[in-house]
Amino acid sequence: MQLSPYTPGEVARDVPGREVQLQEIGGMLTLPALHGRFSGRIRVDTGPRGVGKTSLLRRVQGDAVRLGLAPIYVTAGNGPLSAVIADQASKLVHDWGTPNDPGSWIDRLSVTLGVPGVGHVTAEHRKSPSSAQATRAFRELIEKTTKEAVAQGLSGVVVLVDEFQDADSDSLKTVAYAWQEMQGSRVPAAFVAAGLSHTADVVTAAVTSAERFAFRTMRDLEDAQVREALTEPATELGVRWETPVLQDVVRETRGYPYAVQLWGDAMWAAAGSPDPDGVIGAGAFESARESVNNDMEALYRARWSKASPREREVLTVMATLGGNEVARASIAEHLGVASGSLGVVRQSLLDKGIIQIAGHGLLSFSAPGFSEHVLSHSSR
Repeated sequence: MQLSPYTPGEVARDVPGREVQLQEIGGMLTLPALHGRFSGRIRVDTGPRGVGKTSLLRRVQGDAVRLGLAPIYVTAGNGPLSAVIADQASKLVHDWGTPNDPGSWIDRLSVTLGVPGVGHVTAEHRKSPSSAQATRAFRELIEKTTKEAVAQGLSGVVVLVDEFQDADSDSLKTVAYAWQEMQGSRVPAAFVAAGLSHTADVVTAAVTSAERFAFRTMRDLEDAQVREALTEPATELGVRWETPVLQDVVRETRGYPYAVQLWGDAMWAAAGSPDPDGVIGAGAFESARESVNNDMEALYRARWSKASPREREVLTVMATLGGNEVARASIAEHLGVASGSLGVVRQSLLDKGIIQIAGHGLLSFSAPGFSEHVLSHSSR
């Protein structure tokens, strides 16, 4: 028996089907890593929950380390983003042996950016810095942290931010303006982030110079990519999939990366956790389908339970209209309201990750099969 190589609900060990993203981000990382240059645009990969954004970011973190870059990895939403980044940078610098005294530059900048506990001043009682002060402090933080990294024999620094849609607007301004001011510098640094599909809306609402951000959409996997995601982990352990059942599973996943991992894991368990030279065959399919259906139903129930009564009305209309690329205007028409009145509900559903932006004025459910779940509730 061998442990399952599939990782539903965890950070995936690999990110099949994301070669384009990895190649583009890899090109960004070579600027500081190989050429000592500043990477001028902030890369933001967006998509619904379950498409592998965190796994992609963790893979980039590993690639950065292999290139000799020091990664500053944080998750937005745990406080002002600029302060969270400063806190993580402070830990890095102190680990490198920078003198840990109250007058050191890292502590001074951390105080300015509002890191809790630094300088024995609580975040609640610390005055917020002006926009110009915060920008200057963040720029200096990146410049001096990269200098320390180079002194340690590293190539530079890459900032990695998950859940970017949860970043506060003040920090988005601070980061954007600081990054703009560093254009043309020799600071060996890059910035890569990931967030839900409406992240671009969040950023552009806070920052006028949003052209400094390069937004890229992560979509569901193509059939060939799903096959790769299912077969390669098994092949590495000496296990093969029977072709007919593999095709059945590919069809069932509908390209949704989370479902791919669920199906792979369930088929592995139903096949008896095969040893090397083992086979995953048709006999495992029905048992695996029951397991996957239970897991997906739990996901649907959790999302439905997070929705308010008004949000459920909108979700029901979306499901009635097919749930995929539904026009906001059509939802409003079915509800008998003005399209503009749906703004708050739309934003809340986006923030909860239940729906995603599918194009200009278009919305879709973020998980395949959710339409059926919603319609089952509306028919009761």
